Amino acid sequence: MSRFSAIAALFITLILCLPGNSGGQFFSRDPNAAIYRAAKRYNLAAVEKVDPGIDIDLRYSVTSASGKPLYLPNMPCLVHKSTGEKLKKVNAQLRDHGYALKIWDAWRPPEAHRALWNAVRDPRYVVPPSKGLSWHCYGISVDVTLVKLDGAPVLMPSPFDDFSERAASNYRGGDAEIAKRVTLLQNLMKNAGFRTIESEWWHFDDMKATGGIRKVTAKDLSIPMPR
Repeated sequence: MSRFSAIAALFITLILCLPGNSGGQFFSRDPNAAIYRAAKRYNLAAVEKVDPGIDIDLRYSVTSASGKPLYLPNMPCLVHKSTGEKLKKVNAQLRDHGYALKIWDAWRPPEAHRALWNAVRDPRYVVPPSKGLSWHCYGISVDVTLVKLDGAPVLMPSPFDDFSERAASNYRGGDAEIAKRVTLLQNLMKNAGFRTIESEWWHFDDMKATGGIRKVTAKDLSIPMPR
């Protein structure tokens, strides 16, 4: 083998061994990398990078009260960086009880919030745009539930966006285990600095978030929205 061939073979071997390179694909990238970089300018962080142990299932990428998704399938799960640290703390505490957090919604573009209001039009569940925007649009509100450590679902008071009495934050129903789970979730979130709202047991506002809190639109982050 010539010296040139040996150097070329070594170079190719090194490339194939680089992190993130598999099966000969050069430099595979996170499709949301550019969004994450833009999000940093608004103090938003990707939940999967803050704590990979938090399960993510953005329900509005699947459907919504409008009957269609509010997000595209690759919608990033973003929160204010201060809120992310609180979620990480809660998730660590939940492990001692055999649970982990699952996020149903986090930062919500104002464009999506307006579409949700147009579908629901009930101020108990969605902030009317005429009165401002949800704290979701600032990255300091989250909709969360519990799952087992292996990601398996557990029974909670109601499904996400259930507009019934079972959605109330003080609803406990007739199942002692469900009541125990939602009480655990709410207590840990409150202790971390979140507040609850009366109409949704899954919704939490981080009113103690610090550092450059501002409304962030999908356009700010170059995120396409469903038409």
